[in-house]
Amino acid sequence: MSGMNEAQAAKWSRRRQMGKAKYVMYLGVAAWGFILTGLTTLSEWLTMGTYTPNWFFARLVVFSFIGFFVMNLRWENQERKFKERK
Repeated sequence: MSGMNEAQAAKWSRRRQMGKAKYVMYLGVAAWGFILTGLTTLSEWLTMGTYTPNWFFARLVVFSFIGFFVMNLRWENQERKFKERK
């Protein structure tokens, strides 16, 4: 894969200032966890007309873990591309 262009590098440079831990926690655990949990719970409510609190918390845990791993891999990939551009 190729590195980043200058616009992408500038955007990543600003984003990477938050650090890997905050990046993964905010965008992975919080964003992925809450957004996907909300969407699947809304889907459950719209299609079945019910809401199961136990499933809500199970989804929150599962989607947060998925978000953690996805954003961790994304950080590594973006860092590699950022360093390749130089």
